[in-house]
Amino acid sequence: MKLVDIYRVKTFVVPEYVDAVVQGVLSIDDLRVGNYKNVMWQSKDGVEQFVPGEEAVPTEGESGEKTTLTSLRIEFSIPRDESLLRRVIEEGIYPNHPWDEPVVQVSEEREARKQE
Repeated sequence: MKLVDIYRVKTFVVPEYVDAVVQGVLSIDDLRVGNYKNVMWQSKDGVEQFVPGEEAVPTEGESGEKTTLTSLRIEFSIPRDESLLRRVIEEGIYPNHPWDEPVVQVSEEREARKQE
């Protein structure tokens, strides 16, 4: 067993854009864990809410009005490499996500690897 330093990345997206965001991320990194690739998790049927500000350019909803939508959480880990993290977010998630300000959460964690 070996512990490795990773970034855990989470984002939330409406169902019709999940595949685009996933493919965007996979175009940057194959999300490999041991002998497996494309390793990620999706949690379904959450409810996202927001109120767009006056300067926002919402894909859904209107400025100043509360909007609620079904969304999914996409979660994956990558090696703790800040350059890779920036590419995953700026080239993989942002251009494929429908929101002008997507929520992307990043935490520094460690994962156990049976083999590496």
